[in-house]
Amino acid sequence: MFARPGTLQEHSVNKVMSVLHGAVAQTTAFRGGFMDSGSVRKFAGIEVPPDLTRTNFFFLYFNTLLIGMLMVMPAILQPAFLKDIIKVSPDIFGLTNGFLQNMSQIATLAFVGMIGVLSDKTGRKILAISGFVVLVVFYYLFGQSTAIAAALNIPPEFSAKVCAVLSFAPSRAEEFTAFSPGLFIAYVLRFVVGIGMVLCYPQFITMVADYTYEKDRGKGMAFNGIMMGLASILIFSAIAPIGRKSGVQGLFIVASLMALIGMVFTWVFLKERLPEIKKEDKKSLRDLARIVLHSPALKASYLCSLISRADITVMATFIISWAVQAGDKFQLTSEAATQKGSIPMIIMSVVTFLSFPFIGILLDKWGRLPTILLTLFFAGIGLLLISVTPSPFSPITYFAVILVGIGIAGAIAGANTLATDASPKAIVGAILGGLNTMQPLGMIFFLQLGGYLFDVLGPGWAFGLKGGANLALVIWLLTQKKKITREFEHKSG
Repeated sequence: MFARPGTLQEHSVNKVMSVLHGAVAQTTAFRGGFMDSGSVRKFAGIEVPPDLTRTNFFFLYFNTLLIGMLMVMPAILQPAFLKDIIKVSPDIFGLTNGFLQNMSQIATLAFVGMIGVLSDKTGRKILAISGFVVLVVFYYLFGQSTAIAAALNIPPEFSAKVCAVLSFAPSRAEEFTAFSPGLFIAYVLRFVVGIGMVLCYPQFITMVADYTYEKDRGKGMAFNGIMMGLASILIFSAIAPIGRKSGVQGLFIVASLMALIGMVFTWVFLKERLPEIKKEDKKSLRDLARIVLHSPALKASYLCSLISRADITVMATFIISWAVQAGDKFQLTSEAATQKGSIPMIIMSVVTFLSFPFIGILLDKWGRLPTILLTLFFAGIGLLLISVTPSPFSPITYFAVILVGIGIAGAIAGANTLATDASPKAIVGAILGGLNTMQPLGMIFFLQLGGYLFDVLGPGWAFGLKGGANLALVIWLLTQKKKITREFEHKSG
């Protein structure tokens, strides 16, 4: 299959473009079409500014789809990669898989704030292109971790100690020795892949803010979420079966090809549209921290990102890991267990995808905070239900992921929209960069503690931890509702 990458690339592009057109058609049917009866141009119900075209909007969201697929890809790559290529011991599988996923979050934590500030100065487009270039190269190298470790002659004793410490199991270094050189290189390359993602994905969120007027921003952010939901659907329904037939190594090549397509399309079809900033409106990093701390709306959006953004990663990481781990009990190979474990993720992704148009309307018509509260509650209940199911293949899991999917849609679009509304125009990129910094903090915490609970107490505890945190956030937001309302009344007045 992978001997003809050009054919695969062409086929994949045609398939994804067809699905994207369908998504646009679905949303426009819901909102009255691309063009209204007057002279105002629209894309999916979003007014197109005079200096932009519908093509700019289309490829903004298409490139969001591509980076979304690249961000979800490790969820189906890593379990089989660790088990069959790196040969990780089952006793520490949850710890290693959790930390490998966390390498991306560490990269996000280290760089996303800085990149957000930089994007306000250099523009979003050049950073997105740079991110795709990094992903083209390092996704391929990531798949060659074992061969690279052998070529570099990485000492097993040294790498075992490092991997054990990084996996929060320093006393178990001897258990890492047999596979530690390849795992050590995988950790390093996964970190660089994470840098590529953080260079790229936040720019498309910020460009939605740049491209849209406030009255349509909820729909704009929701459509960004639609692409992320569609990305998960395509990864778990279309890409995962490719891995079962060709082996996990072939998926690394697919990922590199997708990144190459994203790089070209960003370069050719996206237009920079930085807001006009007066000199007196410019803010320093010290001003940024002060603005966030004194804004109830920004604090709410930041906490929402801190806690709720981990839902997707916790689900993708631990559902697939649980399926692979339980595969032997159901006489399933790693590849077959990965595909069967993908079914709940496909359901969740479809629900998230279908929810986003409704979420966008709710955000614009009902309000940002009420929508966030309702959807966070759904996600919390869904995660708690998963925590008590006997296996990832249980019917209860299939119902619970519907609730989680709705929650993911509202939390992502809601936090982005609330933060953009409350942000001064001069530092939208920096504010959203700070918002995205909250994401890895939450993911690192929930993945690492969840991985520990997964190994020690059982898989359900990882989901119970996450669901409880969502419901605690709902209670806190209810105590802040009046303050947030007063902030926007004062701003509009």
